[in-house]
Amino acid sequence: MENNSNISQELLETIERYLNNTMQQNERSLFEKKLLTNTELKQKVEDVKIMLFGIETSALKEKLDIFHKELITDKSLYKKPKKVKNLLFTKYAIAASIVILLGFGGWWVTNQKSSNEKLFAKYFKPDPGLATTMSSTINFKFYDAMVNYKHRDYNIAIAKWEALLQNKPENDTLNYFLGVAYMANKNDFNSIEHLNAVTKIKNSVFKSEAFYYLGLAYLKNEKTEKAIDFFKQSDLEKSKQILDELN
Repeated sequence: MENNSNISQELLETIERYLNNTMQQNERSLFEKKLLTNTELKQKVEDVKIMLFGIETSALKEKLDIFHKELITDKSLYKKPKKVKNLLFTKYAIAASIVILLGFGGWWVTNQKSSNEKLFAKYFKPDPGLATTMSSTINFKFYDAMVNYKHRDYNIAIAKWEALLQNKPENDTLNYFLGVAYMANKNDFNSIEHLNAVTKIKNSVFKSEAFYYLGLAYLKNEKTEKAIDFFKQSDLEKSKQILDELN
């Protein structure tokens, strides 16, 4: 539920009139037309409805508590509360509890957007790429895709690099940049596949970077222990910083 502090006093009073059925017919008609097209207004109405419901429930409980105390104090008037009153209070109490639990649940889920996801968002940045200065035919195709990659046209870059990879399946440069491009394109499965290939290539200059991005991929997917294992195999300072934050 949104914070009601961003609702003006005038709008709050208007919504209250609408919910309490105290609007004039012409005002109500205009307001309901706005609700059909204004999703933000519709959400504010729902927020105020929940707020008012909570207040009414709280007021009802206070009245019942006072009523019960008065009955107990005046024993001559004491009668066992009718079951219908208990049922009424129970109904409102349960509903209020649901509202509270839903609100808390939303807060909990938001805050559980786990520390892992927050760390991923903090540290993930696509590799800046290589300088596009080579001129041979093979290199031209690679660096042509690199231009797309640098412009964040990841789908185009991926298609071009995948075509080149068919002839050089163990090329660490192609696998590495494909892995990063797939991750930037939110395809963790393919990203992990290509980055893993880099880590198995002996003496690859991209090995530490590949371990780093693999750690981020598993961190994002809540596989913390596996992520830690990959970060430990990376010599990058960023990997050490993440390990410090995870401990």
